[in-house]
Amino acid sequence: MIEAAADTGWRGYSLAERERRWGAVRQNAAREGLDCVLVPKGNRIDARYLTQMSNVGVIMPTDGRPPVVIADGGSGNEWVPELRHLRDRDRPMWGPPTAQVLEELGMTRGRIGVVGLGVGRVTHARAADGVVNYVAYADVLRRLPNATFVDATDVVGFVRYVKSEEEIACLRRATAIAEAGIDEMIEVARPGVDEAVLYGRVTGRLMELGSEHYGRARSDWTAHGWAFKAGPIDGSSPRFTDPPIGRRLQPGHFITNEVSAIWGGMVAQEVQPIILGPVPESWKPLVEIQGRVWEDGLKLLKAGTPFMDLIEFVTSYSKDPRVRTTLTLHGRGAGDDGPLITHRSSNEKIGDLKLEAETCWVWKPAAFSADGKSEYQWGGDVVVRENGAEKLLNRPPGLVSIT
Repeated sequence: MIEAAADTGWRGYSLAERERRWGAVRQNAAREGLDCVLVPKGNRIDARYLTQMSNVGVIMPTDGRPPVVIADGGSGNEWVPELRHLRDRDRPMWGPPTAQVLEELGMTRGRIGVVGLGVGRVTHARAADGVVNYVAYADVLRRLPNATFVDATDVVGFVRYVKSEEEIACLRRATAIAEAGIDEMIEVARPGVDEAVLYGRVTGRLMELGSEHYGRARSDWTAHGWAFKAGPIDGSSPRFTDPPIGRRLQPGHFITNEVSAIWGGMVAQEVQPIILGPVPESWKPLVEIQGRVWEDGLKLLKAGTPFMDLIEFVTSYSKDPRVRTTLTLHGRGAGDDGPLITHRSSNEKIGDLKLEAETCWVWKPAAFSADGKSEYQWGGDVVVRENGAEKLLNRPPGLVSIT
């Protein structure tokens, strides 16, 4: 049984982890010819990655001087003992103090890399317009007219892309919490059960074990939670990321989900379909082939494998004319991670990206009926290693039947 949050003994990332992250970001920034890295107001995920605090701004010189962290209140932590507070907390303005710190650090004519201006190659995958507070950033630009500002989203992004063992340990814990949420769903889901009650029970179980709310891990700072669908197995069903109101489960309903749990800022996701009744004969080939491609694909999820080879492997896997298989693989970590690899991805889109050791993914290929009317998908979190993927989930592939 998974430990309660208070019993894990985990109190946050170590100072060694801080030094690893800071050193790698400085190295990337220096390689890009940057004098400092700016994580401005609005970019909560990268701020948290560098400081273990979300609602702050971070200015990190590349010459080894410690970062200056701006906050609108509160106190520091072990990673950043001292904060620079806004002068007027009742009417907080982030532009002037950010510009002032940059001036104090000698950046008036510097080359400044701004993190979160747009979609990165491996982070901020859901933030097409970036995550920077426009008014505050525009004020900084106005106050430092002789400085050069460039997009540095990938400077931090590629540090986040390859995970440390501390981060992988947190993702493993998050995966175990998500599995406990799945177990709760299997326990509760029955014909006649209110879907909102089911959603609430699963959410309660995740939080009982220490998971953060999923919306807090996204670039767009939504209030939404994990995803849930229920309806006739061969029909379409609406997708909910909040409790579904006024709906009840019925015999034969097919439940699909993306149960997300968070520990140490690392977001795990599990997909576990459930049917309230026996598995139809026509679906058994989908379930069987999908389980095989998921397991066999683990061998190909190894350092150095080109993404196009993985796409070809999955899309050509099924030899059964009744079933076709497709690919979904997307980055895991702090909640806005990419890239998103599907059967539609191309070399032009992927570029020189490749599977690297210690990158983390949600691996969830899908199986479709030949007519496209039936879709089955199962999956969860894996870590790429040198010789293949390590699966973090303990649950075997398959469709859970509740009769």
